[in-house]
Amino acid sequence: MDESTFALTPAAIAVPVLALINLIIDTPALIWHIKNRNLAASALVFWILISNLMIFVNAVIWPTDDTASWWLGYGLCDIETKLQVGLWFGVVGALACIMRNLAKVLDTERTVLSLTRAQRRRQIVVDCLLCFGSPIYAMAIHYVVQASRYYIFAISGCTPSFDRSWVKLVLVLIWPLILCIVDVYYSILVIIRMHRYRKNFSDVLTSSNSNQTKSRFLRLFWLSLILIVVAFPAQVYVLYENSVVALIPYSWDSAHGPDWLTIELVPSGGTVLFDRWIQIGAGFVLFIFFGLGQDAQAMYRKWLIKAGFGKCFPCLHSQRRVKEQRWSATDSGSRFFNKKSFRDSGLL
Repeated sequence: MDESTFALTPAAIAVPVLALINLIIDTPALIWHIKNRNLAASALVFWILISNLMIFVNAVIWPTDDTASWWLGYGLCDIETKLQVGLWFGVVGALACIMRNLAKVLDTERTVLSLTRAQRRRQIVVDCLLCFGSPIYAMAIHYVVQASRYYIFAISGCTPSFDRSWVKLVLVLIWPLILCIVDVYYSILVIIRMHRYRKNFSDVLTSSNSNQTKSRFLRLFWLSLILIVVAFPAQVYVLYENSVVALIPYSWDSAHGPDWLTIELVPSGGTVLFDRWIQIGAGFVLFIFFGLGQDAQAMYRKWLIKAGFGKCFPCLHSQRRVKEQRWSATDSGSRFFNKKSFRDSGLL
């Protein structure tokens, strides 16, 4: 066949380039949130980075429809497909944790100076279950409804397989939507409390002992809200598309029959699965809110100075000194207390 038939399409070029850009610009956000022990935000950035890493790798390995020359993805796709099943659980679970923590900051009726050890432990357990426990569950239970080894789509790459039974809806596909509903509930709760305290919003944040500035709070809120607004209809669509097909009774022998190890190779005609675009878009939205704030800029400046750029650009040192002087104007004991309380709240 003519080589022009398998020429690179615009999507085959754009997808890996955009995913690689996300990997570069979003990695500092992961480092910053891990350093500040922000479990929920770290998990959100982690899952978005993992998704973009898989998108980049897959688009590079399978860029055209030339299935005859394709590598069958042994090992790589076995891992990737499990991560993809757990991916949406992790994202919407992390969003639920973030919104829940923001709602607690604005809960003036239950404001505490510092969480007890039991309260901190309980909060960490809840965050871990939502951010990582639910994805692990999804990865494990997927085997029950895995109809074949996996699919490989051109550009989109490794894609998990599901059988056509109703069991897949109950065990896997409905749960990200349920978590999205939890996200929506906490989002509405935060919006109500923001409206209630709109006149003294900054005072409420100060009295919460969370060390949460108005700017940081709003960036967390708007980032999470935008992702929820996208994730909710996406999960509704996925559940709908898998519900309208003719569902069959579940059978373990049928789902794990002789053809279970089959690897389906699917030409795409230059198109990309819709969820890949969502994951790429999420990476850029994340950078806008996490990568352009004052905290991120201070971290970039610190890295540039350590790399020796401070000698070429003395202004990097002067900007750093200005920030340190602002911090020194605040009582050190108060800073320590507030930072501890901020970590207790789950937002740092």
